[in-house]
Amino acid sequence: MSNSLRERLLDEMKAIRTVDCHSHTALRRDYYKIRQRSLFTMMAYFEREIQNATGKSSSKLYEGAESDDERWERLKPVLDRCRNMSYWRHNIVTYRELFDFEDNELTDDNWRALNERIVERTAEANWYEHVTNDVCNLETQVRNVPWFEDWEPEYFTCTLRMESALMLYNADTREGLEKHVKRSLTDLSRLKAGLIELIERYQQRGSVGIKLAHAYRRTLHSEDVPESVAARVFERALAGEGLSWPERKQLEDHIIFFLAKVASELDLVFQIHTGVQGNWGNVPESNPLHLIPLIHANRSTRFDLFHAGYPFSRHIGMLAKHSANVWLNMAWMYVITMEGSRQSLSEWIDLVPGDRLLGFGSDVRWPEMIYGHLVMARSCIADVLAQKVERDFLSEEAAVSLLHQMLRDNAVALYGLPAEAV
Repeated sequence: MSNSLRERLLDEMKAIRTVDCHSHTALRRDYYKIRQRSLFTMMAYFEREIQNATGKSSSKLYEGAESDDERWERLKPVLDRCRNMSYWRHNIVTYRELFDFEDNELTDDNWRALNERIVERTAEANWYEHVTNDVCNLETQVRNVPWFEDWEPEYFTCTLRMESALMLYNADTREGLEKHVKRSLTDLSRLKAGLIELIERYQQRGSVGIKLAHAYRRTLHSEDVPESVAARVFERALAGEGLSWPERKQLEDHIIFFLAKVASELDLVFQIHTGVQGNWGNVPESNPLHLIPLIHANRSTRFDLFHAGYPFSRHIGMLAKHSANVWLNMAWMYVITMEGSRQSLSEWIDLVPGDRLLGFGSDVRWPEMIYGHLVMARSCIADVLAQKVERDFLSEEAAVSLLHQMLRDNAVALYGLPAEAV
């Protein structure tokens, strides 16, 4: 691979004002309220490896520790076991890029100085803006916004998270929506009207889509359940009757198909979590091929499918190849596996039109971790495109065009970002 071509591609990407296509980043107003940010509190996805290795969350791991020295002694054995993993390497990249960390690994000799730099810099009044705007050079972050919450449009573009819409057989969830839309949801038609009102309110304030992450708790497979069947199930829920899982799934499936239709009618993007799960997740249930009935039945709905469908990345590539209403989103992927990211992108570039590839979504809580993730993303993208030019007959002109499409242009077009963002 030509280092000069790879370096040119990296330089080109650094100048692109990137759209972060999937964000959970802490709002600025909340960032400085969070207890002191340090080496031990800013773990990003390595938190999951701590849980896997110890059976404890980091807060439990450090419980009772009265000093950072004690916390370090508890973290060290976890690093000895897991430092090869991509979730940890994401942290190392972030430390190098933002906190002047020059070593290859954390050790007894260097952790303290790094921790002090993290504490000092993240306390600076302009640090959040500096990292988000100056360092990451983001146009916007397409942020998952839970029901009834606000967001900061100077940093974020909203997509409304809709898992609660699938749980309206639960009285507390239903009452929360009733209070917000100021109407009683006494039958299925009123429930749907309430959901439309909620979605439209957010759209009027700038929301560009809706999002489901139901694959964390159930299969992505859903069927077009008739309204009469779903209405009977909802009536039983309203009467306080207990519902079996097949009955709950009937109601949920009906709402999923309803939301897909609403997204099309309101010209909103429908984002769906696919692929990679959390600890003890039922991975086969998140296979994006389960979405085929939904996607085929809603051909005018634009589906934004997340996380490369990993480990079903080849499957999702073929799904997008044959479904013109599917966009493929690399959110989260580079910190999951850089090699898997390279393989996925390389195959997709052969399979899918370039205008339906979304190259970056940070999917992290801390703005600092966005940049670490972005550095990893640029590295993988440069590797893939340089190799495509040299081995697979892709022109250099097409490679540079793909950089801009994947990191900015496609997101601007898909999410309908303001003209000044182009």
